[in-house]
Amino acid sequence: MNKKRFVLHVSAAVALCAMGFATPAAADDGPIATPTPRPGVAPVVRAFGPSDALIGAAAAIVTTGRAGSEGPSGPTAPSAAAPVVPTPAPARAVARARSYPRTFSTYDTLIEYASSIATAEAASDKRLAEVTAREAANKAALATVFDPRVRGGLLRFPSDVMDDATLLAIRKQLTNDVQTAGQLVADGAAVTTATSWHLPLVGEDTQDFGPTAYYFEPALTYRGVYYRHFHTGTDIATAWGTPILAPADGVVVFAGTMGDGAEVVVMTHDSGLVSMYAHLDNRVFPMPVKAGDPVRAGDRIGNVGLTGFTTGAHLHWSVWRDGELIDPLSMIKAE
Repeated sequence: MNKKRFVLHVSAAVALCAMGFATPAAADDGPIATPTPRPGVAPVVRAFGPSDALIGAAAAIVTTGRAGSEGPSGPTAPSAAAPVVPTPAPARAVARARSYPRTFSTYDTLIEYASSIATAEAASDKRLAEVTAREAANKAALATVFDPRVRGGLLRFPSDVMDDATLLAIRKQLTNDVQTAGQLVADGAAVTTATSWHLPLVGEDTQDFGPTAYYFEPALTYRGVYYRHFHTGTDIATAWGTPILAPADGVVVFAGTMGDGAEVVVMTHDSGLVSMYAHLDNRVFPMPVKAGDPVRAGDRIGNVGLTGFTTGAHLHWSVWRDGELIDPLSMIKAE
């Protein structure tokens, strides 16, 4: 090979190398067509940031590839990291709101129904109190048994020793009581203490509870005695539209219009108590409560109106205990 020819070959090689270095890689040319993935295999991500993203993508590819190779009928491995979300028990008020009757033919039917609910609630509350007390006693007993001072040999009396059968019985009873208490609470039961009520509004007491000379009040046999005219509640007169506040905690059983046109709210309370609020307004002030609503003392449950048979704007307030009428003012303790 002569000198001129050798120089020509070297120059050609240098030119080709220069062209190779000057040509950018395909990845720098901008977007390129996404490759068509194989069935059942996830496309590979081209770029990764943090290392955990890389690991996650690799794991997804492996998992998807295995699923594709096994086919649609292949077993699926359970995910150990998937959290288990417990389903909360529904509140009793919501379920009852759907089942409460919307209308009642008479006041007697309404109050009888409300009293039956109040009696059932009182029984549930009593049951919860008993179960809770026994649960606390059993926990205290187990705490004593497993007290390291007792287990360390400081027992002084044979009665302090608990045999295995007794220990297992206490544990079983404790487990049952915990489950029972949880179900009672989910159904709306509560451990309550007796509290004094407050007046639902401030106004003039125009008619008290009991026998009356007013001819328009109906006859009633009260505690075995017949009365030609008997007022079943306390009338409190005040300005039309005055807010009416719940005198105690409770649950609304009925909120609507009765056959005589009166707008009425009926509530159940602790200890088998039922209260009714009548002649509420239903034209200007929308009813703020509905059947099934839990109410706290002091919440607005309506406004004074003129609905039903009435001679003026006032609230008719009645209270029953275990289905028997009582004087509403007897629930208000003197301060």
